[in-house]
Amino acid sequence: MQEISLLELLARSAARFAAVSGVVALLIWVTWVMLDLKHLQSGFTLP
Repeated sequence: MQEISLLELLARSAARFAAVSGVVALLIWVTWVMLDLKHLQSGFTLP
């Protein structure tokens, strides 16, 4: 098992956190857009 520096450990956990939060944000955004489109279709036209 090779030695991992503290900085590398922090960088890896930060990258993992960024990836996970990015995916979660994308899912929330897509869901919000889909809900918004359902509401828009009832009375408004999309640009």
